[in-house]
Amino acid sequence: MAMCVPAFLWIIFLKGRCLPQGMLVENLAWFVLASLILIKSASISVKSVLVLAKKFNLTPFIGSFVIAGLVSIAPELLVGINSALENKPALGVGTIVGGNMLDLTIVLGLVALLGRRLTVQRTVLQNNVWFVMLCALPVVLMSDNVLSRADGLALVIAGSAYLFYMVRRQRVFEEKPKTLPKHIERDLLVFLLGMALLFVSAHYVVVFAEKISLELSLPLIFTGFFLVAFGTVLPELTFSLQAVLSRHKAVALGDILGNVAIDSSITIGVVALIAPVYNNFAYFASGALFMVFAALLVTTLLNENKRITSTESLMLFGLYILFMTVEWLLQSALN
Repeated sequence: MAMCVPAFLWIIFLKGRCLPQGMLVENLAWFVLASLILIKSASISVKSVLVLAKKFNLTPFIGSFVIAGLVSIAPELLVGINSALENKPALGVGTIVGGNMLDLTIVLGLVALLGRRLTVQRTVLQNNVWFVMLCALPVVLMSDNVLSRADGLALVIAGSAYLFYMVRRQRVFEEKPKTLPKHIERDLLVFLLGMALLFVSAHYVVVFAEKISLELSLPLIFTGFFLVAFGTVLPELTFSLQAVLSRHKAVALGDILGNVAIDSSITIGVVALIAPVYNNFAYFASGALFMVFAALLVTTLLNENKRITSTESLMLFGLYILFMTVEWLLQSALN
């Protein structure tokens, strides 16, 4: 997974060698610090909400696909909201698309390698067509070179409908708690503090990512693809790896796919509702098409074999390397 960071550092070396190095290094240092706080606060939030889900006897599917999926998108969502409020929605959209590419290739591949064989729940297989369509919807809506507020509303509605459909088909509780669980106040407080810290750190991630982009003359969406996205996917990577190591492989897969589905619809939709995306269509289209292809490849592998093997995970790694190469060539051609 860390391959995207050395790639971006190489870009920084090539583009930044003629810049005042003190300024660039200082902004990078602040960006890394803000990202580390973002990652840690997201990890705290995910852990606390999973403790709450367990105390309320929620089923593993609801706990991973819906609850953990919703909370683990918080870094992407808050970076997206902050970038939109700063009138830089391209950075938010780039972060979301880049994060989804990492989830569907590097994160899923690492989970499959460590788990040796990543099996899938029957419920996920039944909805793989809708999953791919949800990933493709932003590309369709931006075919007119703009992701408008109306498009954003359509994405939020589509994502919410998908979530409602998935939840409706599932048992919510293993066993309904007869009384309110004890000692939930501390977990709620930890969760709220983690989310507050997330929002603050996301703001500074956006601020320093924008400065780095300006100094390197890189499009904001490109920076989102390969720099900001790396930090935002670490919470779900950590959660998924912990789930695999504790032999809850279906939970790991549920978190990854839930994250991608929600990000592709609701998170991008929220960004567009705040600030429509008018530029960087070439970058967005190429990155989003890679994301759709990755979603199609993953669902095809799951549909045919009911699992992702270690060998197939190498194919996913290769797809991400191809994505990096194409985006780098596109960036070089357009600049």
